[in-house]
Amino acid sequence: MPAGFPPGVGRRFLLAYAALFVPFAITTPYLQKLLALRGFAPDRIGLILGCFEAMAVVAPPVWGYLSDRTHRPRLILGLCIAAGAPVFALFNWVQGFPAALAVAVLFGLFYRSLIPLTDGITFRFIHRHGGDYGRIRIGGSMGFIACMLLVEPLGLGSSRDGALIIAAVVGACLLHLLSVGLLPAAEAPPEAGDAGARTCRGGGAGGAESVPHEGLLQALRTIAQPAIVWFTLCVFLCRVAMMAYYGFFTLYLADELGIQAAGFIWLLGPLSEIPIIYWSRAIMARIGVRNLFALGLVGAALRLGGFSLAHGLWAVIPLQFLHSLTFGAYHCASVTYVSRVVPPRLQSTAQTLFAGITVGGGMMVGGALGGVVARQAGFRPMFAAAALLAVLTLGLLLWKVPRLDAVRR
Repeated sequence: MPAGFPPGVGRRFLLAYAALFVPFAITTPYLQKLLALRGFAPDRIGLILGCFEAMAVVAPPVWGYLSDRTHRPRLILGLCIAAGAPVFALFNWVQGFPAALAVAVLFGLFYRSLIPLTDGITFRFIHRHGGDYGRIRIGGSMGFIACMLLVEPLGLGSSRDGALIIAAVVGACLLHLLSVGLLPAAEAPPEAGDAGARTCRGGGAGGAESVPHEGLLQALRTIAQPAIVWFTLCVFLCRVAMMAYYGFFTLYLADELGIQAAGFIWLLGPLSEIPIIYWSRAIMARIGVRNLFALGLVGAALRLGGFSLAHGLWAVIPLQFLHSLTFGAYHCASVTYVSRVVPPRLQSTAQTLFAGITVGGGMMVGGALGGVVARQAGFRPMFAAAALLAVLTLGLLLWKVPRLDAVRR
């Protein structure tokens, strides 16, 4: 059982994260392929994906705020899952660029909130009852890998029928919806002055929790400290750079290397991330949260730069194992940094607000810019430019962002 959780709860979280990432195992590599099958060029694919990610700027904070205010986080999460599946199916009938943009925006309204909403539920539980985030988050990697191993032999990557991709996503969303019941129900918020209230100190107990009506404004005040603003900017820029991978890697493999079965190459990334996610708590205790994120930027620079130079599968495969840094280190460090400076009751609001700015804004900008560069210059120059951005962001992080223990809480 994952360390630190009450008996049986860790396994439930592990399975919930596995189901959460099953839909992502299909949309991440194959949405770009679906759009290409619908006849869109790389620059328009980039704009469509950018509009899809743009909703992560607005939607997660809104859903997260509703989750905290209603004290029904599982209900809000379930509504987002249930609404997203039929919207995605509209891609099968979309005609023209404006219609595709509209569907992408509507799908993003629901879909881009799923991970931060789940993280908000998780961190709220951890702060009150204990637990190790990394040891349950590996369930997401396992779910991603298992789904890839299932769908790729079915011919999803080489299929010329977009309806197969849509059917796979809808089925994955139904599985995810069923898993919501595995997550623990939200507890009633403590009254002001309640001795049982806790504050976020890396999962520790003690202290008074924020009063119930602070909400979004309190979360904004909490993360408006200069160090956290600089950290947020660095996470945003890292996501801009990595959108070259998330938005165009499948198309790059097909156009530059002649590889159609992209799924098997994609799954190497989640395989590599499992150890660093599982041991992330111990790693951060030893080198610090900021420095783990710095390793993520080093990995991004090496991986993206390598893609710009690779001329065969033999060169791409080793680069995929840097996903352990570009996602494993990046994700665990970023959500932990936020979780340790925000009171437990505001975790859903804070995690979704942070995700909206960094993941949503970063992937929106990265998708739009990456698509233009890919259309005008090609995929290799796009990856080279993204690698340079990662190097510059690493310098900014080391210059402006202090270690977490130096941040006022």
